Order: sequence, then C-alpha cells, then structure tokens
Amino acid sequence: MGGSSVLSRRFLRLWLLLGITVGRAWLITGGPASIPGKPGANVSWGPDSTVQGRGYFWLGAGIAYGVVYAAPMLSWYDWRSAHGWRWFDDGPEWKQVDKVGHAWTTFQLSQIGYFSAQKAGYPPQKALWLATALAWGYQATIEIADGFFPKWGASAWDLVGNTAGSLLFLSQQIVLQRTPWDIEFKFSFHPTPYAAQRPDVLGRGVSQLLKDYNGQTYWLCLYYRHWPVGLAVGYGASGLLGGYGVVPWDEIAARERRRWIFSLEPYWPFWIRRPAWGLILLTSVKLPFPALVYENRKATLVGVYF
Repeated sequence: MGGSSVLSRRFLRLWLLLGITVGRAWLITGGPASIPGKPGANVSWGPDSTVQGRGYFWLGAGIAYGVVYAAPMLSWYDWRSAHGWRWFDDGPEWKQVDKVGHAWTTFQLSQIGYFSAQKAGYPPQKALWLATALAWGYQATIEIADGFFPKWGASAWDLVGNTAGSLLFLSQQIVLQRTPWDIEFKFSFHPTPYAAQRPDVLGRGVSQLLKDYNGQTYWLCLYYRHWPVGLAVGYGASGLLGGYGVVPWDEIAARERRRWIFSLEPYWPFWIRRPAWGLILLTSVKLPFPALVYENRKATLVGVYF
C-alpha cells in the first residue's frame, strides 16, 4: 500500500489500542453494571434493570464505534475521490505482522464485548456470539471503506486476520472452557533502529508502538490451569522498511526476516484469585521474560525479551 494508506491504517490502530485500553479499564471499574450500583459491584439484574443494562450496552457500542472508527474514517478519507470498489492484495507485505495485529485487535474487542454484554444481562452464549460479531463487524468496516478508493482497496488478508481473531476467541470460550487448558493472545513491543531509517513510515517516539512492525511481537500463550506459568510462543519480524511496489521484491526479501520467540508467561488466574475484571489488563500484554529467539536460522537466548 502507499505511504498515506499505511499511515492512516496505523493511526486507526492507535485509536483502536486507546479504545481497547479504555474499554478494559471501564470493565475493571464495573462496566455497565456499575451504573445502577457502586463501581465493580455484582448487580443482580431484574427485568427492568436488564432492559436498562442492555440499552447502555448498545449505547456504549454505538459511541465506541463512532469515536474509534466512524469519526477517524470520515476525517481521513477524501470521499469525493471514492470510485467503484476493488480488492487489493497486500498479503506479502510486512511479513504478515500487520495481519496478526488484526487478529489480536479482533480478539481483544471480542473479549471486551463479551464481558460487557454479560454485565448488561445477556446470557453467556448469546453474549459470546454478539460480541464476536460486533468485533468482526467493527473491523470489517475499515476494509469496506478502503475498497472505494483506487489507491488503497479492500484487503482480503485483513479480513482473514479479523476472522482468525474471532475464531480464536470463540475457541477459547467454547472449546477450552471444558478442558484444563487455557490460552491468551498477547502483545509486546520494543524500540528498534529501523524507525530512524524511515521515521515517516515507522514513526517517531511513542508513535513507533503502532507504526514500527519490527518491534511488535504477538504471543499465543498456552496454559495448564493448575500450573502457575505457561508457554508463550511469539511471532515478529525485522528488516521491515516498506517500499512495497517501489523497491524490487528481491531486495525486500533479502532484508526481511521472520522472528519466532519462545518464552514463559505467568498464568494470572492462578496467582490472583479474583474475577476476570481485575485480570483483564494483564491478559493482553506480555511481560518481559527470558526468551529463546529464533531468527535468520540462528537461536539466541535473551535475558529479557519484550
């Protein structure tokens, strides 16, 4: 994609991360259940309060979409240039780190929606499907909008990433809940020297968190519920400087490398015996820990990896 497309998508991801953080903090303080009672209280919903709680849920969902998705898209896109609709194949770009990021975002949005819908009075099964559908729909609107602009186009691979995040969350809640096993999908970041080479694309300062894919790592953590720690397998890449469609592909292939990381991660429900609301922030971000890094056909033991 072009530079403006990359920047707009990454700025949207900054808004998404902000929305996820606020949503998780809102859940910790009680979410919609805190409205008729004190923050964090366990409210027993009667018929009237259940209707009220569901109303607050949909109100919150609408406001969240308007602030995090609709308003930024209205300001970024030059809708006067919208013409037709097309797909764009960006699958080979960025070593698919951005696609894994789509999966992580959809997973986290599904989790926020799931807990929020339950607090609003929806039964768990209905809340689960409602939350995953909303999260997937939120993300899909980005691709629908992109498709109307010739210089961007909708990405089927982004939709694949979104769907993977939804399916992973459904698997966690439907399949693994019946077993002694659990999973979490986590994120970590470390600054890299690549941002200084292309700050217009990879960001400056705090913006590197969302723009510099070289420093992003996405972790799938597998836990046995009776053990205090679990196995964390991370995926990232290096040598990602962009230039797709401009720089020859053989040059890009020579500098870009996938990175696999193997580490450990505390299983927080084992350590902290409290409801999920108090753990929700800990279940999305990977803690710094010793790790084995495999990159460019070499394995390196790192004292602390984040």
